[in-house]
Amino acid sequence: MNYESIGILASIIVLISFIAKGENKIRIINIIGALVFVIYGLLINSFSVWFLNGMLVIIHLYKIKRKWYRWQDQNLK
Repeated sequence: MNYESIGILASIIVLISFIAKGENKIRIINIIGALVFVIYGLLINSFSVWFLNGMLVIIHLYKIKRKWYRWQDQNLK
């Protein structure tokens, strides 16, 4: 398989996330794109690609989790 096609797929997914509406939808689509970039970075042995995108996944998950807990707090009151 051509590794470059994986990188192109990841780029397209990330671009689609910028078209999406709603913070959570944007973050979820971006997480998928970043995970594909992590795979691409590992395949081409590029630390900077997989590390950056791995950190983006963690940040997005943290933000989604924080927003979820805030939403639960508001609805439990």
